Amino acid sequence: MSGIATGHCFQFAARLLLVGVLVWPLSGVAQADSGGTTFIGTVVLADTGPLPASGGSQEASLLNANVPGLLTAEVLHAATVGQGDRSRSESSVANMTLTAAGHTLTAEFLMSRAMAVCGPGGASANGNSEIVGLVLDNQAISVSGQPNQTVVLPDGTGQIVINEQKSTRAGDITVNALHVTLITPAGTTDVVIASAHADITCPPPGQVSCTGGDFGTGGGWITGTPSTAKGNFAVAGGIKQGAFWGHLHYIDHGTGMKAKGTGVTAYGPGATPTARHIEGTAEIDGVPGTYSIDVADNGEPGRGSDTFSIRLSNGYTANGTLGGGNIQLHKPCH
Repeated sequence: MSGIATGHCFQFAARLLLVGVLVWPLSGVAQADSGGTTFIGTVVLADTGPLPASGGSQEASLLNANVPGLLTAEVLHAATVGQGDRSRSESSVANMTLTAAGHTLTAEFLMSRAMAVCGPGGASANGNSEIVGLVLDNQAISVSGQPNQTVVLPDGTGQIVINEQKSTRAGDITVNALHVTLITPAGTTDVVIASAHADITCPPPGQVSCTGGDFGTGGGWITGTPSTAKGNFAVAGGIKQGAFWGHLHYIDHGTGMKAKGTGVTAYGPGATPTARHIEGTAEIDGVPGTYSIDVADNGEPGRGSDTFSIRLSNGYTANGTLGGGNIQLHKPCH
């Protein structure tokens, strides 16, 4: 999908999880054309959808996800913001387990990020992934950090592409934290987990507006919890068309406590220029309550730099520097 904006940048989108299942003809021979397969189904979880040509902000999230017989995951987060001279998309997921074709793939945390920007030389795009604790059939996989690292399964049933990055032109990029393809006599399973896409078409010089509000988004974990166990979070906050915007999901893996945001009621400056304060309503272990969040984007990468703190109406508090993940402050032209 692409297009040209008049007087604005053209920004597109992010989705968190795509699961596609294909079944080949009974002969078992793969066909090159789409008519040679039967498409059984696609499951898309926490998809932000595309942004309009004029930009904007969209978010999606889930506390838990379960595709029976295939995949489970927690704290799913997707957000995309396009304004000024750039668009950014991000997606993250925690504690993912994928089971298919006799294999089990797990990851403690996955995140992908994509950005497209208009600069003096025209449109450009870049992205990256963060993959933590990736294990295939009880064997740890060493992640290089390089784009398109490919692991071929020993039994020849498929492959895993780590930090998959694809681009069709300048100013366009898709980043998938994981892209898993598994082939059996029964069919092919094609799974993309934590996918972020950004693209942009630059307007004529002088037609980019760098005014407007900002948004704070992020996913990751801290260990400054009462038990020192991981606290996984997905967060977004801002003001969109005069209304508060965003989400919150949080799990303390020491106690199992879960907070699921049901609405954002406040968004504003934090203690530093790159910090933001977010408040909202939530279900805390199923009981109605409220939350107060402070996030800070202190640089890249967010791991070891950005901060997250949470206070719930039941008295729970946790805070700390991110052990993994990222906080992004989206400001026009910054």
